[in-house]
Amino acid sequence: MLKLGSNRKGIGTMVACPACRHPNPGIYIWCERCGAPLDWNRPSDPPEPSPVVSAAKSEPVPVGVAQSRRQLTHPRLTLPAVRWPRPSMPRLTLARPRLPRIPRIVVVVAAILAVLLIVPLAYMLLPAGRAAVSPQVAASHLPLTSGSTAADTAQAAAIPGVEAKTHLPYRSGKCATNAPCLTVASETVGKDAAAVVFSTATSAARECVGYVYRNGGKWHFLDAVCGLPDRLSPMVAHDAIVHVPGNCANVRDAASLRAGVVACLKDGSTVHIDGGPTYADSRLWWHEQHGWVAHDFLTGP
Repeated sequence: MLKLGSNRKGIGTMVACPACRHPNPGIYIWCERCGAPLDWNRPSDPPEPSPVVSAAKSEPVPVGVAQSRRQLTHPRLTLPAVRWPRPSMPRLTLARPRLPRIPRIVVVVAAILAVLLIVPLAYMLLPAGRAAVSPQVAASHLPLTSGSTAADTAQAAAIPGVEAKTHLPYRSGKCATNAPCLTVASETVGKDAAAVVFSTATSAARECVGYVYRNGGKWHFLDAVCGLPDRLSPMVAHDAIVHVPGNCANVRDAASLRAGVVACLKDGSTVHIDGGPTYADSRLWWHEQHGWVAHDFLTGP
């Protein structure tokens, strides 16, 4: 079909090709030179001189040449992509320390030794362990002179200890002239305990008292104290001074560590001994007006 516009031309009118400007009869739809479609709606456009037709002679331009002219395009310039190197930090690796391999027998022996050390320590730290050990410690801290000597009587147990304390020999009778010795002056026997007083028979008229206790059916020496006859302590009917620096000595209602505390005597306090001695819970006990006091609180340093 013919596309007719408002300013349509006649059939015999020549129409210039919009591509190659070749004149074509108005009846044509396609240009007979280049094959381009003819535009019937542009009659008002002034004719342009064909670039391929000269003024002297119009020569036909091949269709391929005209198409190649129209298809000429400038090449697109592209820059090659530049890959910049990425900076990378060197990776530091630390060598893992290797512990020396310990033989299994060493580990077993170390575990056994640890158990043997921990069990006694835990026993000492527990209240029950402290209660069981403290009487023995309190009794052992007293100044022993000749160790624990067993004998059948209180005097027989006290003699070696007082001899070691005074470095004087014991005589059952009188001492030789100008030769000091030990003789028994008196003896106070309590419950499983005794205090044996010895005279030194010297010009100073000093006396010594040996404290002994009975355990397992035998008598054992505990301690000895020497001094003037009226200053020996602790002794029944004598005054004694409390020795407990920085603390106070418990006075109990019975001669036992499990007995209740009824008073607490400060260091340097003077008490009057009216009973004793008694041996219980691995200690010697003396009675004063408030209750029972342990022997080691009444002996001087």
